[in-house]
Amino acid sequence: MIRKLAVSLLITSWLLTSCGRIGSEMPVLLYLAIAIDKDANIETSTQADFRRRVELIADDYRKIHPHVQLQFELYEHSKLLRELKRRDASDLGPDLIITDTLQAHQLFAAGLTDAVPLSEAKRLDTETSLWERVMLSNGEIVAQPIVIFPQIACFNKTAINTAPATLSALQQLGMAGARVGLPVTFTELLWTAGSLGALSSLARAGDGDTLSTQNIQSIQNWIQWLENASAQNNITFFKDQGQLEKLLKEEELDWVTCNANSLPRLREVLGDKLAVSALPEGPSGAASPVNDVRVLALGSNSSPRQRAVAINLTYYITNAMIQRNLSLRSLAFLPVNPNVDVTDSTSTTLTTLAASKKAATQHEEDLAGLVHQVDLSSQINPTLIPLIFGDSTPQSSADALIQSLQRRP
Repeated sequence: MIRKLAVSLLITSWLLTSCGRIGSEMPVLLYLAIAIDKDANIETSTQADFRRRVELIADDYRKIHPHVQLQFELYEHSKLLRELKRRDASDLGPDLIITDTLQAHQLFAAGLTDAVPLSEAKRLDTETSLWERVMLSNGEIVAQPIVIFPQIACFNKTAINTAPATLSALQQLGMAGARVGLPVTFTELLWTAGSLGALSSLARAGDGDTLSTQNIQSIQNWIQWLENASAQNNITFFKDQGQLEKLLKEEELDWVTCNANSLPRLREVLGDKLAVSALPEGPSGAASPVNDVRVLALGSNSSPRQRAVAINLTYYITNAMIQRNLSLRSLAFLPVNPNVDVTDSTSTTLTTLAASKKAATQHEEDLAGLVHQVDLSSQINPTLIPLIFGDSTPQSSADALIQSLQRRP
């Protein structure tokens, strides 16, 4: 306890003294661009949710740096690159951008963001594995990881008493009448590949390795499970995670896969009806959830003073004390700082998020090449959709899937 208190006092002292380093005599306005989920629409509820999150950070930061003002705007993920190019051409680009790791690389390659300068000491404030998602081969860092949104299961506990712990139990749940929703997209379905023992084979295909007969069979078995699931009356596949969230809120589905990022919006509508659990395991062990990492990138149009404050804000957000407080107050994400422990046996949500993170860590090497370093959705989804909706066989779908992975950029 004494050690924790000493660390907290040291952190607080650093935060307070850093105020003088960025100056407090003149107001500074930072413009923040936020890319919302790939599968979400900019609805009133989404805007309100993001506004609360940003204001939570901004209000706390301004207690230390009252001269800093933060304005933000939401962008659809698919339109962010185009919109920022337009603003950048007029020297109106944002000072900070919150997005996912893949898009952070795109923004950097387009010259819309600058590398994040970090000392070795500050790099210790972020889990080592996360740096691999944002670091270039020359060592430059395209963005600072700030939060982890684990992939989990969300369900209506008035319809489902006990969350299914296995894929077999999930199918039985559907057979018993519960309405189960799954996404049709490759990235969001990949968690089942871990449960069914196909993930390493998919990763080998993605790496261009020659597949053994066993590798091919494991992929066919995975695809066969998807086909069998789609044939059940109460298990339905939908376009994306956004549809699943919407239908769960409207109580037209009882169990769905979800991202922790959706929890505040789901809680607002479902209240005490909402429950969460880890994704079901399978005969091959733990699921392989694809956990979303949100990052903070530095816009290239900032003035020297704005850049100094933007970097200071980046340091602030990844500070251990701040990460812990934000995580516990939101119950919607996990910290990226490895020195922060938010596990709490009395909180089902935190326990579930921690379990998802642990499961993803077990599969990190395979997931890195499949989804963390490149977006394969446009290549792979056309292969899965015909299968799920009964227009191809598991064998032909497996062959097409393997070919798509081996042709990856």
